[in-house]
Amino acid sequence: MNLNDITRKAQEFLKSEKGEELSDKVLDGGAAVANKVTGNKHAEKIENARQRADKHVGRDDETPGPDTTPGSK
Repeated sequence: MNLNDITRKAQEFLKSEKGEELSDKVLDGGAAVANKVTGNKHAEKIENARQRADKHVGRDDETPGPDTTPGSK
């Protein structure tokens, strides 16, 4: 398996429902840490950055991802 295969599989995962849930969890955690470190002084900017990052990672909520239920292939 080469780097292109790994990249493709990661992109496919992030487009799945599980991948979307995981990316949201990571982004939420990052935003929480940033808010804690800054004492919530920049909460609006942090939330805007979190939302922009979410648009670039995974999938839009309206876009169905591949079916990840067992036996769906």
